[in-house]
Amino acid sequence: MKELSKALLKVHLEMPNVGNNAVNGHFRSDYATLDHVIKLVKPVFLKHGIIVKEGCREGAVSIQLLHAESAEVDDLCIIDLVCKDPSNPQQQKSAETYARRRLWQLKAGICPAGEDDDANSASQETSKAESNQDPLALLKPHETAIIAFSASMGTFIAGLDELPSSWLRDPQKLIAAAQEYAAKNTVTKEVAKS
Repeated sequence: MKELSKALLKVHLEMPNVGNNAVNGHFRSDYATLDHVIKLVKPVFLKHGIIVKEGCREGAVSIQLLHAESAEVDDLCIIDLVCKDPSNPQQQKSAETYARRRLWQLKAGICPAGEDDDANSASQETSKAESNQDPLALLKPHETAIIAFSASMGTFIAGLDELPSSWLRDPQKLIAAAQEYAAKNTVTKEVAKS
């Protein structure tokens, strides 16, 4: 892979700074979009005779570099797609876009500028932003449903700040229980919308 290595050295010497160009409104974090990364990175690869080959198979995307003149190829890089609900096309596309962006960044030898947690919609785990967030802030949009749910459990509160601390250990579970209660109780359904 002597020729490919020489070309990659030139690529890395000329690789532009790929800054963030978009904001994830839900998590208020900046990230670089896939289109932005490709727009800045692909011309540098092509200038030095390197073709970027992308592949997609069920549940994964891949990328490999091919040196056009020597036909040398580097190692295939694969990322499995991870999303909450693989049957949901939007989540699947989000996971694919995130994985492709990371593969392009890896092959270009660039790291995301700043913190990049744009994968939240494809992630199975609670994101870092959510886990570090004040549980009361996370519960705020669901406050009315939670107050009604807590009353059904025999815990009467006037606001989220009165919740037992044990209930705040898993805010997502509390939100799910409150939403389920709201869905089953027509009175609560109307209250939960306010």
